[in-house]
Amino acid sequence: MASEELFPAELSEEITNKNFNEEEKTEILEKETEVEIADNVEAVEAASEEKVNGASENVAPEARLFQLPLSRIRNLMKLDPDLNIASNEAVFVVARSTELFIESLAREAFSYTTQSKKKTVQKRDVDLAISSVDSLMFLDGAMNF
Repeated sequence: MASEELFPAELSEEITNKNFNEEEKTEILEKETEVEIADNVEAVEAASEEKVNGASENVAPEARLFQLPLSRIRNLMKLDPDLNIASNEAVFVVARSTELFIESLAREAFSYTTQSKKKTVQKRDVDLAISSVDSLMFLDGAMNF
């Protein structure tokens, strides 16, 4: 996978099965993206409304918009001496971007796992992903432990 494909737009079956030109595909994908963004905004607003109402503690785990613990991310952010206060929105954005980064790295590593016809992602698969994708080159040497 190329670094441009880290977050590929998922084409629905009807888009891929029909013969659209590139402009039509782009237009359809933009509309689908707008709908997804609107859905995400509504979910965030609903979650913040539940938090204000005090119902956020009873939300099922699958309804959460994040997987990483926000309190630990806030503590890690506070380790930076230049940071005085981290707002809830900033902590959420850092958590979500971290999740997306981990997901993209895992996808890249998994592609090397499937190429070698294995079922388990190993350290060498992650190393191959890091060395082959330009946007992950900053991690080069991070797996030496």
